Amino acid sequence: MSKRKKTGLSPGTLIFERNQTIEKPIGQFLCYNTNNILELDISDIRKSQALPEHNLWLDVMGIHDSEYILKIGETFNIHRLILEDIQELSQRTKIDIYENGIFSIVQNLKFDPNTKTILKEQVSTFFAEHVLVSFQENPDDSFAIIRKRMRSEISRIRNKNSDYLFYAMMDYLVDCYFLVADAIDLEIANLEERIHQKPGEDIILDIFTIRGALLKFRKYIYPLRDEIGKLKRSETQFLEESNMIFYRDLEDHIIQIIEIIDNQRELLNGMKDLALNQTSIALNKDMKWLAAISTISIPILFMTGIYGMNFEFMPELHWKYGYLIWWMTIGFFVVGLIIYFKRKRII
Repeated sequence: MSKRKKTGLSPGTLIFERNQTIEKPIGQFLCYNTNNILELDISDIRKSQALPEHNLWLDVMGIHDSEYILKIGETFNIHRLILEDIQELSQRTKIDIYENGIFSIVQNLKFDPNTKTILKEQVSTFFAEHVLVSFQENPDDSFAIIRKRMRSEISRIRNKNSDYLFYAMMDYLVDCYFLVADAIDLEIANLEERIHQKPGEDIILDIFTIRGALLKFRKYIYPLRDEIGKLKRSETQFLEESNMIFYRDLEDHIIQIIEIIDNQRELLNGMKDLALNQTSIALNKDMKWLAAISTISIPILFMTGIYGMNFEFMPELHWKYGYLIWWMTIGFFVVGLIIYFKRKRII
């Protein structure tokens, strides 16, 4: 939604003006600790907050219902400006530290090989000491694998607070970025093979399409590195010192993806130049053929022009062998020019 549509409205006003991806929001609510994990109904949120030594995770899919989002915000003491950002799908990647928790907006990215574009889903997360609330734009349940890991008896997530759960979610999203990078690598390899087989304008268009997807990919990755670094250097009470090693590992993975993106950009730039050069070479070959044909036709036109003039007294016109000599002369010039162009490797 454009910011202009909120002109004059109070900060923190919740308005969702995109196409909703699900009819009704779905909330999956987990209450867990080292010993057990409980899947509760969302109506039991207030009751679960009274459970001692338990962490709470509410995962919401579908963010179009402003009243629903507002009710969750009131329950977990989430600022209305944060709720406004959750429904604003054009937000940049960021991690903000508040007095009562940490809020993040990160993009879940996928690569569509059919359209050769990056598909994004905004994932918003707010967590405090024993509470984490996540908001997914689509109902595809991206974090089902996290819940599966939590059900394991040796799950590290259940043994730690919500800051580690936040790390696990970020780590999963970053792993998805590696899949996007691998898909782009495959497209680049296919393009390289096509360039060597038969260069053409369609290949150049595909190069620019993938280059645009790579720039979009880069736009979401670079800020995440800075935000994770800022979070790692912060002295907030919501991050345990024992978990900092995991955030450092996460930052290393992001830097690795950035290096992959930079290498892919260099490859695409080189392939673009190669494709343009090969197209130019093919065009030059065609121009050489046309120039050679035009040059070969010059003596034919010259001889035809001379003996096509309407003069009565031209000795060759009434000569018995004049027509034969004309063809022999034309053949001599044509064969001579062809031999010359062959030696010069023009044709």
